[in-house]
Amino acid sequence: MAQSLFEVHTLKGGQWVIDSTYPDKDTAIEVAKQLHGEKRFEGIKVIKDTFDPKTGQGKELVVFDTSKAPKDRPPPPPPAAGKAGDVAAAAPAATAARPKKKAKNKDISVALKATGWLLVIIIGGLGVLFLINKAGVMFSKGF
Repeated sequence: MAQSLFEVHTLKGGQWVIDSTYPDKDTAIEVAKQLHGEKRFEGIKVIKDTFDPKTGQGKELVVFDTSKAPKDRPPPPPPAAGKAGDVAAAAPAATAARPKKKAKNKDISVALKATGWLLVIIIGGLGVLFLINKAGVMFSKGF
């Protein structure tokens, strides 16, 4: 006799993870709907996992799915042609480089902020040492 189990899968950061398992379909779908309502995940699926111990084989069937269908996803970019005269193939490559510039600008911004804080700390430390030195000079004159 085949045994069935209903798995609730969640999609976050592009990875599917088994959230929980249930012996009946209705409970699994109810939990999936609750998780979908929380808006914490990119998608929720309930998969019926059936295992037949006689044959040793399993079968999976999606019974509930909130993730986007493949037709809703943007199409993959066309492969870049190696021809020098093909201007249309160069356009996707140029648009793909733009996010890298933003990331590089962000790295520079972080480096500038870190350098600024380092200067503030060094100048503050030198100021404290200067004040300690002046206080020592004033005390030595007084004695």
